[in-house]
Order: sequence, then structure tokens, then C-alpha cells
Amino acid sequence: MLSHHGAFSPGTAITSANRKQSIQRRVHQQVYLRTLSPAASVGRLLCWLVVLLFVASLFATSEAAHGDLRDRRKRPSFPALPINIDPVPAPRASSLLLVDTRPPPQAPPLMPPTNDGIANQIPNTPSIKRADGTFEIPRPFDSSLSNNFTDNCDNFFKRMLSSETVTTCHPFSMLLQTSNGLFEASKSFVRITQTLENTCAANMTQCLGGMDALARELKTDAACGVDYNNNNAQAVQAYNGLIAYEPLYRASCLRDDSGNYCYANAVTNQTSQGSDGNPYYMPIGMKLVSGRPTCNTCLQDTMAIFSTFAGNASQPISQTYASGAQQIVVYCGQNFINVTAAPLKGAASASATTAFAPALTLFLMLFLLIFP
Repeated sequence: MLSHHGAFSPGTAITSANRKQSIQRRVHQQVYLRTLSPAASVGRLLCWLVVLLFVASLFATSEAAHGDLRDRRKRPSFPALPINIDPVPAPRASSLLLVDTRPPPQAPPLMPPTNDGIANQIPNTPSIKRADGTFEIPRPFDSSLSNNFTDNCDNFFKRMLSSETVTTCHPFSMLLQTSNGLFEASKSFVRITQTLENTCAANMTQCLGGMDALARELKTDAACGVDYNNNNAQAVQAYNGLIAYEPLYRASCLRDDSGNYCYANAVTNQTSQGSDGNPYYMPIGMKLVSGRPTCNTCLQDTMAIFSTFAGNASQPISQTYASGAQQIVVYCGQNFINVTAAPLKGAASASATTAFAPALTLFLMLFLLIFP
């Protein structure tokens, strides 16, 4: 613009330039906005579309739920089954209570019988213990004693046979040779089983101490020492029966797979002709009598027990086991039982000392030869 003097002033030029820049900015902003507006519009439309679809899905779910409920309400209900209820007449004021006192109707004659009487048809099988009320437990030396006793030994026998140890423990080992009652009971499987039930019911540990004490007392001069040293038969039988209590207790109480006592089977087995009961006499010092035994597990287990006591020199079976085992293996085979006594505790150390003795003797002889 011209000034009053007809020339451009510097301020006018600056103002004109600022106006041009401002106009250019507006033009650029409008062009930029026109360029971005279509993309922004599309984004907004997509957002609104998503919102509308979400709201529409909610309405559709609600409508479906309510529609299903309406459909259920519109469905016809299932027809009720008719129930015939007999009308109960109202009681009259003057009605009476009638009670039928007739007995129940009898079962038709062709009806099969019920199971109520089955239990009564089964006879009660008494146990072996109560099968015979007259049974008495056999006692040792139940026959008359010999008069060939010293007075001390006679008194000892009376005290021993009436002692609590003998009357409570019922020692089977003392019955074998001396009891007539055991001999009679062995003729019946029931009675010998009753006998074994009583002898095996005793506490072996407690009874063993009493038997050992009686055996020690028997060999004293105040008891039967003189008679025992003179080989009085009953004194020797009593002593052997006392010290053989444990091996014969264990052997006589063995049972087979059926639960029967092995000894009861042995003495009542008619086919063996009594030979099955012979091995039980070995622990009291009697050698095995020749005869064919029944080679079964009872015999194996019995001989296994005897084998453990045969190595004890104080037991009478130490003198009878080897020959008896040899007879059994002839009929039952070499591997049926152990023909030698089982080693005792401490036998290993004793054998080692015995084996070392010859070597020590040889060493001493060489020492004396070198250094005379």
C-alpha cells in the first residue's frame, strides 16, 4: 500500500506478508482436513456399527429366551393319568367297627413248602470236645506202680503225679509209654483228638520249666537217683518223658492241611498197620521199629522237629534219630528227610576248633624238630 507520501513503508510490507501467510495456512488446513475427513468418518461408522451389532445381539438373546419361555407356556401339558378313587362313604352316626376274627387263609395244598424249616432239618454237629461227656484226659502211670521202688522214689512219684505241673500240662511225652488211657484213646479218632486238644492247650514255655525242674529232682538221691542209676524201668521212663517234653509237644501238636492232628491220623491209619505212630517213640529213647511208614508232610515235619533236638546229647533222641531216619529214607527216598541231626547253636565254633587242633599239633612237632 502507498503511504501518504506515495511510497511503501516497511511496516506495511510486513503486515501484508503476515496476511498472506495466514491465508496460506488456512488453505493448507482446509486441504488437510478434507484429506483426513473420509478416513475418520469411516472409523466412526465402524465403531457405531460394532455398538449397534452388540446391542442387537443382546436384544436377540433376550427375545430368544423370552420366546422359549412363551413357547413353553404355550405347550400343552401332559394329560394326567386317571386315578380311580373309590368314594369313601361318610360314616353314619350309628355305624359299627367290624373286626374280622377269622384265621388267615390256609395255603393251597399244591403250594411248594417254604425254607423256614431248612434250619431244623440240619442236625447239630457237636464239636469234638463235647462229643462225649464221659471222656477223661489220660494220665501218666495211670496203672498201678511197681513196688520195686525205694521209699524216696515212691514218695517222689506221688508228689510228681499230683503236682500242678503234671496235672495242668498233661505232658504227652509222659503218656506214650506209661498211660493205659492214651492207649485206649488211640483206638478212636475222636478221643485221641480230644487228648491232643488238652495236651496242646498247655503253655509250653511255662510247662517246660516245671518239667526240667522235676527231671533234675528225679536224679537226686533224695528222689529217684538210686533207682535211676539201677535202671529201674519206671524211673527211666519218667525221666525220659520229662526231658522230652518239648520235642514231643511240638510234634504231637502238628496238624495237616485239613486241620487234623498228625498224630491222630498216624495212630488211626489202618493201612499202615500202626507203623505211622512209631516215630513218636524215638524222643523217649525207643528205636524205630521196622515198618513201612506213610511218606507224607506230617512225617516230614515231625522228623524235622526231631532233627533239631537230635544234636543235643542230653536228649534221648540223640541216640535214636540216625538209625530211625535211615529206615525212613529207605521207603521215602534220600531227599525226604535229613538223615543227620541239625547242628546245634555254637556247633560251628566247636568244629572250627576241632579242625584247627591237628594244624597246631603239626606246628609244635616242627618247632621241636628244628629247635631240639
